[in-house]
Amino acid sequence: MSLPKLSPEENRKSAIRATAKYSGMAFQLLAACLAGVFIGRWLDERMGMERPLWAVSLTVLFMIASLYALYRQLLKE
Repeated sequence: MSLPKLSPEENRKSAIRATAKYSGMAFQLLAACLAGVFIGRWLDERMGMERPLWAVSLTVLFMIASLYALYRQLLKE
């Protein structure tokens, strides 16, 4: 069974939709990493820590959580 041919306008809309979806996922990952950094730095300053343990830990944790969410989102499609 072959797929129906799409018009050039439909192809363009489909490409724009896919680009928006995947760039949104990239921004989601970036936002999670930045949130981990800023919250972690705030906690490190608040607790008077010499090493940025909270910043590193939360950045890694938020990144893993965001990657998992992206993975689940891609599985739905």
